[in-house]
Amino acid sequence: MTFIDNLAIELDALILVTVAVFYTGVWVWWGLRKGDAKEANASLRGGGAVLGILGGFLLLLGLWGEFTWPLPASYNMLFYDPTVLVGVILVGFAATLWFKIPSHLVGVIAFVSGWGVIYYGARAYLLGLTTEPLDMFAMYMAFGALAVLSFPTTLFVDWYVTRTQTLGSSPTSSYPKMWNYALGLFLLFAVLAGIASILMGFNAVWSHLARAP
Repeated sequence: MTFIDNLAIELDALILVTVAVFYTGVWVWWGLRKGDAKEANASLRGGGAVLGILGGFLLLLGLWGEFTWPLPASYNMLFYDPTVLVGVILVGFAATLWFKIPSHLVGVIAFVSGWGVIYYGARAYLLGLTTEPLDMFAMYMAFGALAVLSFPTTLFVDWYVTRTQTLGSSPTSSYPKMWNYALGLFLLFAVLAGIASILMGFNAVWSHLARAP
């Protein structure tokens, strides 16, 4: 199979995922602070739609890579296995919002997948894969942690955002304040994952452009 270098567009999509996650999270939190269930849900559903589109693209890209195997040897597993998992999680989350079913069902899948992504990143770093092993390691660690933290985040979404709107009540600002720390940690790792993706993209893509196959 001919080598096809699609690293740049994949990293671009991942950066956009982190931006969408952070931006959506901030607006949902702001709606909760104001006690406005409708605004919080509108922000959540809008962000979910964007994440679903990005996830669909990543899922198609990952499946294409899994079936065509365009990269050298184990790099196909390193890059396309996590891409498929990210795509499935994002599409699944968007689907839960669309069909109004509990999102923590996808959160569990994200929790398990996150540990897998962390393992991939750690093993790849120890094996010295990629031209930028430290950037790659940081990106996989950050995205893996973000996926793991998605489980408590989806529980929060089910208990204090979508459920509130469904029941027609408005105590959205009455959730235990400890959730602010969990949500803050989730958003922090979204930022870290975005920064790691940018660093990976700047260094790796630059080297790919400089030495085209």
